Amino acid sequence: MRVTVNSDPRTLIGIGVYTVPEVSRLTGVGDQSIRRWVQGYRFRRDQALRAMPAVWHADLGLVDGTIALSFLDMMEVRFIQAFRQHHVSWAAIREAARLACEMFNENHPFTLGRFRTDGKRIFQQIEEQGAVRLFDMNRQSWVFHEIVSPSLYQGIEFSVDQVVRWFPMHPRRTVVVDPERSFGRPIVSRESVPTDVLAAAARAEGSIECAARWFDVSPASVRAAVAFEKRLVA
Repeated sequence: MRVTVNSDPRTLIGIGVYTVPEVSRLTGVGDQSIRRWVQGYRFRRDQALRAMPAVWHADLGLVDGTIALSFLDMMEVRFIQAFRQHHVSWAAIREAARLACEMFNENHPFTLGRFRTDGKRIFQQIEEQGAVRLFDMNRQSWVFHEIVSPSLYQGIEFSVDQVVRWFPMHPRRTVVVDPERSFGRPIVSRESVPTDVLAAAARAEGSIECAARWFDVSPASVRAAVAFEKRLVA
């Protein structure tokens, strides 16, 4: 079920709130793709205007007139991008999202811990029904464990059955994205200072040590923030 919120920041505490450009910067997925995935889109085929629905229902409506995404929405973006990079068809992704939401009775189909075990069964069910083909015709290989096991859950922490934080520089845990801290902005783990703030201070001061003194953090935290922000720019 879609949850619509207003601009009162109290309604956003603990879930994280991101603009589409922010999610794009953190995940590397293009703005236009993210908007199409969370809003749906229209296209013309055979002289007829057709509509594709959103892949999943994002948690937030418009916040101050801008599309807003939650932390879990951002994690969904990571999953969908991984499936696309491994040539999983849109028909398969959409059907898997629908089945997962029904099975789990949850709004986020791919970020639940249960998807790690039930996801393969979901995709097998799609294949057995003949609704879509999950095999890359060039490889004839099963895709689920190749996509999910090696990469997507690395750096992800669960509480009970839900993703709760992301360490994007895995295996290092120096930077964390946690919706319970700083509204989900990337922060250095030890002192909870946003990475963009520390990186900007290091540039302005021309010194890691000076920036560390200004914000009362360790030089190691400033170096981690600078490295993380450089990676995003790249």
